[in-house]
Amino acid sequence: MERDELEEEHATFIAGEIGGAVIQCIDSIEINHDNAIEYLEGKCRAIGNVIHKVVLRDSETIVQMGILYA
Repeated sequence: MERDELEEEHATFIAGEIGGAVIQCIDSIEINHDNAIEYLEGKCRAIGNVIHKVVLRDSETIVQMGILYA
């Protein structure tokens, strides 16, 4: 797999995790930065797979920086 393909796949996983956090918030609590970050942090603690943890931490960073929110 080429580097560009890996970066694209990584971005896809990040988008999926952030989307999952938003869906979880819709189901139970108010959608905001703090709740999305809390969900991603909790999932990161529960996951054993190191690669998945990297994706979750990158997802947290993007939400914390407000890149996806206006």
